[in-house]
Amino acid sequence: MNISTTERSSTSSILIILGIFLVNYLFLGSIIQILIMMASGISISDLLASGGNISKFPNAWLMLILAQGITSLLAFIGTAWFYWKIIEKKSWDLLCSKPLPKIQLFGLVIIIQFASMAFSGWLQEVNQNMVLPDFLKGLEDFMKTMEDQLADVTKLLTTFDSFWKFLLAFLVIAVIAGIGEELIFRGLIQRKLFLGTNNIHIAVWGAAIIFSAIHFQFYGFLPRMVLGVLFGYLYFWSGNLWIPIFAHIFNNGLIVTVLYLNNLKVTNIDIESVDKVPLPAVIASLAATIGLMLFFRRNTEKTNKINQ
Repeated sequence: MNISTTERSSTSSILIILGIFLVNYLFLGSIIQILIMMASGISISDLLASGGNISKFPNAWLMLILAQGITSLLAFIGTAWFYWKIIEKKSWDLLCSKPLPKIQLFGLVIIIQFASMAFSGWLQEVNQNMVLPDFLKGLEDFMKTMEDQLADVTKLLTTFDSFWKFLLAFLVIAVIAGIGEELIFRGLIQRKLFLGTNNIHIAVWGAAIIFSAIHFQFYGFLPRMVLGVLFGYLYFWSGNLWIPIFAHIFNNGLIVTVLYLNNLKVTNIDIESVDKVPLPAVIASLAATIGLMLFFRRNTEKTNKINQ
């Protein structure tokens, strides 16, 4: 990871990045959603009368996917561009200090994600079954309510049975999210954590924790954090941000594709199932993931030495 000595300090950088992101996501995102609804002929009074339930309106799916797509562009890609190009005045090349590895390693990235699925499923099961102490009952109820609300939005977003809706959902949920989130969390935040600590493990895990927390879904926190860890090490070892971007797009794109095929009744795969994962499968999944990640590291190191 190529770190410039003229960059801003770690703490102030992360606070600025997250501050710009939250303004874009919460403030501008709300304005965008209102404008899209008004363009669709829905007044604010109509929205208030519905209790904020956008699914009650015609063209709800299109309004929601457009709002999410534009908000993601502003909140993630817009924040990264504004911070890196306007505040830091740096080149994007610094985020890709090493050339892209051989095409075979992109295939290895896909295999790693399939290998990690059983372990991720087990983490999801553990996360779903977590119960907070009695004195945190209010917090637990709040998180469950938020989780239910987000689940309703997600269900609406992922209910599509036409090819054009699939393409639009793939663009928003996989491509825009994959590029934007990796720019923010791996390209900038992980980079700044490494600049401040000079410890890649603290940087990778710290960025992954922030990445998972910013989604505001407590009951999916652990598997999303581990996903962020995988993306973080893929970035550090490859030295090229397009590797975790590809991994992120593949992960989200696979989910969108499976949901599309489910909606068409072509498949019946329950990707949200948290049925008990057999312990041997969990151990094998974890071992395979670690082994494949180390294999990826060894191969990228060889490639980088050849290109030096």
